[in-house]
Amino acid sequence: MKKAIYRLIGVAILAGAVWGGYRFFQQLPARQEQVPTTKVQRGDVVIRAYSRGELRAVRSVTLTAPNLFGTVQTTRLAPMGSLAKEKDLVVEYDDSERKSALEEAQLSVESVDEQIKKAKADLAIQQSQDAVTLLKTRYDVRRAELEVQRNPIISAIDGKKNVLTLEQSKRALQQLESDIQSRQEQADSALAVFQEQRNRSLIDVQRELQRIAQTKTLAPITGLVAIKQNRAGNFNFGQQLPDIREGDTLQPGMPVVDVLDLSELEVWAKVGELDRANLKEGQDALLQLDAIPEKRFQGKIKAMSGTATSDVFSGDPSKKFDVVFSIDMRQLLAGLGMKQTDVDRIMRTAESNARKNVVNSAATLSSGRDPQGRDAAPGAPGAGGQGSGGVPADSAGRDQGGGFGPGGMPGPGGRGGQGPGARGQGTGAGGGQGGRGGATANLSDQDRQKVRDAMQKAMAGKDPASITPEDRQKMMQDVMTKSGMAVPAAGLVPSGRGLGTGGQGPVSGRDPQGRDATQRVATTSGLANPLDMMRRTAIGPYTEEERNNAKLPLPPEQDSQVQVLLRPGLLADVEIQVEKLPDVIHVPAQAVFDKNGKHVVFVQKNRKFEAREVQLVKQSESLMVLAGGVQAGEVVALADPTADKKSKSDKKSSGGGMSGMPGGK
Repeated sequence: MKKAIYRLIGVAILAGAVWGGYRFFQQLPARQEQVPTTKVQRGDVVIRAYSRGELRAVRSVTLTAPNLFGTVQTTRLAPMGSLAKEKDLVVEYDDSERKSALEEAQLSVESVDEQIKKAKADLAIQQSQDAVTLLKTRYDVRRAELEVQRNPIISAIDGKKNVLTLEQSKRALQQLESDIQSRQEQADSALAVFQEQRNRSLIDVQRELQRIAQTKTLAPITGLVAIKQNRAGNFNFGQQLPDIREGDTLQPGMPVVDVLDLSELEVWAKVGELDRANLKEGQDALLQLDAIPEKRFQGKIKAMSGTATSDVFSGDPSKKFDVVFSIDMRQLLAGLGMKQTDVDRIMRTAESNARKNVVNSAATLSSGRDPQGRDAAPGAPGAGGQGSGGVPADSAGRDQGGGFGPGGMPGPGGRGGQGPGARGQGTGAGGGQGGRGGATANLSDQDRQKVRDAMQKAMAGKDPASITPEDRQKMMQDVMTKSGMAVPAAGLVPSGRGLGTGGQGPVSGRDPQGRDATQRVATTSGLANPLDMMRRTAIGPYTEEERNNAKLPLPPEQDSQVQVLLRPGLLADVEIQVEKLPDVIHVPAQAVFDKNGKHVVFVQKNRKFEAREVQLVKQSESLMVLAGGVQAGEVVALADPTADKKSKSDKKSSGGGMSGMPGGK
């Protein structure tokens, strides 16, 4: 009996132990939560801001496809990655259609010239015939007058006949003079019509010459050639766009090539909101390129954006501020192992490119301006302005009434100066837009600018209308002589539009040689044919000789490529030392949380976490400096231990405690 009782007691004890174990197992959590922790640190803290950016050129020029009255086809293209020097050929387009149109325009000018010659020959013949007829009619009048003088000695009837004959002769003379005047005006009108046709044909020639000049695109600066992608065709989403190649047909205005100035580089990066508040322009920075990991280079904050932007395609929804860092080019080039001579040459190139003040756009080919100061359209006739005779060009480079300024192309048929000039009252027809003509045709841009400044200084305080062409000629000769410039052997020939070539239209009044206003005014450049003058005149920023002598740069594999050791697009790490704080308490930024508008940390005590309110002294994207609330050595949580499972799972991708901070991650 006792044995059975002992067995029952053992079974009961075993059942109780099993039940207790089962209850203990039920009370255990499904899985143990692992909360990352860290220790509170005390010591000197250097507040640093870190970022990552890419290298890019300070100056770049985008060359676009010109408007050649339709689509254009590339015939020659500089190799990708080649180093183009200034005035090297970058892109050449097919100009066969434009040359054909130029020949047609030139034939039209020559045809009108022949018509003008025929009209003038017919006019000369008619004038000779009219002169003979007029002389004969005057003799008839004189004979009738002599017959009237015999009236006292002849019969009354014969005397009456003589009087009637005299009146008839006078009326015939009057009618003949009126007819001659009408025929002269009709001939002048016909010549004026032919002249306008000729001016229109000259404008067509000038327009075609400008279009042909645009078929060769030269490099405005020394830089790396970067070929753009061809977006002219139809491509599906996600398809890789090909680069522009020789033979491609492009639309006018399409970007073709970027010329990147490698002599001066900068680093473009993005910083967060908290770091942006600690940065200022001119602050020192350390730059480390991925291509040169063993060296660090000095830099400064060059510019910062005022607004933040976000890139939805980067996977980071937070907004960032753009920051541009300058870099010490001499230190950077020396770090690459360049020789001092190469460094000096590259720095001279940087200074030369900086003086040109280039922008990221296509270089305009027309340098003239309209009366409102806007760039004149290529091929448009220029307005001579309200000048008085031959007033020198103004500051915009335009001729007022036909000065000598190096403005745009001469505008055939433009309106000349209106006012009391040396050539008489009325409207001239050839002020044009400056023009590189006259005595300054062979001078450089710097010498021409000196002559213009000296002339403006010499004429300061004087009435332009009171200065005769002879006085202006003498003043210009004195200026060129004092400046050490060569004066043409033929002298400075004054024309109806001052000392410039101007347009090709007639002027009102008479010229110094006493020729009539309907006669053509010869250009001071000495070219009898205006077509030759247009061919020899510099169209756009480059002369015809520079365009003809331009050659493509060498391919990258054949060039030394000393200057392109650093290419835009290389990645770099940026470190900015903001401030140094001695002996302070600091924790990682992930350890500080925002609870009900207060900053708290969770301190671990006996495997539990308690919340403590803290005050921030300094904060950055990665570090928080605290004024109190915790002690050095205490363990704090890097994740919120009080959040429920669902909120924790939602915050996994937010980066911890900084998700509650402004601009945090």
